[in-house]
Amino acid sequence: MSNSRLNPNKSTEIAVWAAAAGRCTFCNRLVLENEDLGEPVAIGELAHNVGWGEKSPRGESDLSADERREASNLLLLCRTCHKPIDQGGVAKRYTVARLAEFKREHEQRIRILTEIGADRKATILRLVGPVRGASPELTYDTVLEATTAAKLFPALLPGSFQAQLDLDLGQVPDFGTPVHFATSATYVDELVRRIDDGISRGLISRLAVFAFARIPVLVHLGSRLDDKVPTLIFQRQRVDDVNAWRWPDDPPAPPVFEVRRATMGRDPLRVALVVNLSGTIRLEELSDGMVESHTVYVLAPTAPDAPSPTLISSPTALTNFDRAVRRFLALVEDDHGKLGRVDLFAAIPVSAAITLGRVLMPHVSPAWAVFDRDDQGGFFEALEVWR
Repeated sequence: MSNSRLNPNKSTEIAVWAAAAGRCTFCNRLVLENEDLGEPVAIGELAHNVGWGEKSPRGESDLSADERREASNLLLLCRTCHKPIDQGGVAKRYTVARLAEFKREHEQRIRILTEIGADRKATILRLVGPVRGASPELTYDTVLEATTAAKLFPALLPGSFQAQLDLDLGQVPDFGTPVHFATSATYVDELVRRIDDGISRGLISRLAVFAFARIPVLVHLGSRLDDKVPTLIFQRQRVDDVNAWRWPDDPPAPPVFEVRRATMGRDPLRVALVVNLSGTIRLEELSDGMVESHTVYVLAPTAPDAPSPTLISSPTALTNFDRAVRRFLALVEDDHGKLGRVDLFAAIPVSAAITLGRVLMPHVSPAWAVFDRDDQGGFFEALEVWR
C-alpha cells in the first residue's frame, strides 16, 4: 500500500465524534474546552488504531488505505491521551486488540446511556438514618449508577441532591427510642408533603427511592408514598462493592412467599405478624406474653429459598413480597374482622420495609405497630404506622 496519508472524509469524522459523544475514549473528558480566550476550542483528535501507513505505529496490517480511515478503525481522543499511544516505548502497551476494546466499551456505554429517553426522568428521594451507629455512603455517583442501570436518568444537578427531597436523620435525638422514631416520622411527613406538592404541580412524574434507616422509619416512609406517579425502590446490595445500589443484572429466580398461622391466641382481636426475609425472628423472642395473647402469623419464603440478606435481589422479588403481604391482610380480615392494628416484627431489607408501608390501604387496612430491637436484643413498640 502507499505510505501517503489519507485523512478520513467529513462524514466519517462526524460518525466517530457522534459515537463517542464528543468525549475522549480513554479519559472520558469532553473534547471541547472553553480556554482563556473565551472561545470554544476543539481538543479532540481522531487516532488510528491500525496506523495510517505501514511505517506508522501499529501500521503492519493487511488493511487497505481506505479501510484504515474508516470509522471502525478510528478513536476519538483528547490531545493528552493521543500522544502516548503513538510515541516511545509506551506505544507497545497499546496493541490493536486493546485499542479496539477501548473503543468498543466507550461507544457501547455512550449508546446505552443516550438511549434513555426523556420520558425516563426520575426525581430522587434520598433518606438516610443511622443503623447500628452508622449511616451508609449514598452519594450522587452511587445514585447515578443505580438509576442509569434501571434505564432512568436522575432529575438532579450533578454533585448535589435537591434539598427538598433529601433527608438525613442522623442528628435526630434519642436514637433508638419511640421518641426518636416519632420525631423522624414528622420529618418524613414534611418531606412527603413537598413531594406531593411537586406531583400536583407537574414537576415530579416518577420517583426513585433510595432510603437506608431503621425499619420503623422505612415502613412509615412507605405508608406516606402514594401511587400518583410510578415509584421505584432501590436497595443496597450485599456484593463486593458495598456502595452498589443497583439491582443485579442477572438476579436469581425470585422467591415465592407463604403466610402461615403459627399460634392461636386467647384474644381474636390481637394479631401479630413475623416477617422473616433477611433473617429469622423466633416466636420465643416476641414480647412477653404475646404468643399466648395474640394469633401469630409468619411470612417467609417457601423452600428451597430461606431467609437471607440477599433474598430480595430484584424488583420481581419485591413484587412477590408485596402480593404476599396483601394476601395476609385479606386473610386477617376474613379470620378476625376489621382490626385497628397488627403488631409487626420484621427481619427484612430496606426495600421490603418500604413495601410494608405502601401496601396499607387508606381507612381500610389496620395500622402496623412496628416493633424494633433495643440494645439488649429485646423488642419494644417503636412506631405505629397507618395510611
